[in-house]
Amino acid sequence: MKAARKPNEMEALAAEALGDLLHQVSSIKTRDIKFQPAHRKSAILADIDVLGRSHKLVCNVADGQPDDVKRALQKLRTCADRKKDDATPVLIAPYLTPQAREMCAKNRVGFVDLQGNARLMIDEVFIGKRSVRNVNLPSAAGHTRFSA
Repeated sequence: MKAARKPNEMEALAAEALGDLLHQVSSIKTRDIKFQPAHRKSAILADIDVLGRSHKLVCNVADGQPDDVKRALQKLRTCADRKKDDATPVLIAPYLTPQAREMCAKNRVGFVDLQGNARLMIDEVFIGKRSVRNVNLPSAAGHTRFSA
């Protein structure tokens, strides 16, 4: 039996943000949030019940930069397409610009960012959150890159 992979700091924060968001919705019960082995296309897999039905959230973590978001979206679509119909791809990042959020919507990928923005469609349940916080992030060239 292989030892569980230890997540990096951003993955741990991503899993916590996902768990906090899911906990706010009474029709969703979180069974397990686990970190996938490094060779998998997704970083986090959440097993949940939505209105009594089993469902999976296949999650990837990105740094929020446009190129990284594009790569993560492609990996998520490939991974989710291999899963059954009960899988929803989700992108998690420190912050997603409105343009990155739109890319997620066009690719039918849910998103959660650590600033309080979220959009998930799971079966009949829709979660939409928009943060009104003043996001003081450095310019794109100065962003800290997280490895996922």
